[in-house]
Amino acid sequence: MSPDTRDIYLIVFSGLFFLGLIIVGIFFLIEQQNILKAIQPENRLMRPGEVWLQLIPLFGLVWQFIVVIRISESIQREFASWQNDNIIGLPDAQVAHVLNTRPTYDIGLAVCILNCCWWIPILGNLAAIAGVICWIIYWTKLVEYRKKIQRKY
Repeated sequence: MSPDTRDIYLIVFSGLFFLGLIIVGIFFLIEQQNILKAIQPENRLMRPGEVWLQLIPLFGLVWQFIVVIRISESIQREFASWQNDNIIGLPDAQVAHVLNTRPTYDIGLAVCILNCCWWIPILGNLAAIAGVICWIIYWTKLVEYRKKIQRKY
């Protein structure tokens, strides 16, 4: 195989890999949008479409922190509103747990911090690996909470 052919394969592979990352990222943003759509409008701290602002270079690095905080607090507000649906006013165990925590906040914050550390020499590689693992966990938690909210309605 000639050097020119290897270069072409490398360019094609890199392009396909980058395209794959973009597609996965879009599905993630759709999930963030969907959890906000599942939450009652009065409990949302941001509009679902605002998650797409994370795609803006540099601004997105800051906005991701805001999205994580607002999604977490929106989930908490949604569960708090369920407490009011109970006849005697006491939350069930699931609602009580969410009221005493910040759902998805810790893992979401870890993802944001690790996303900001990718450029640090040596540490950046470790941050990238840890970031992908935390991102998968965060995404799973978002899906879990969205399904709980959708079952309620």
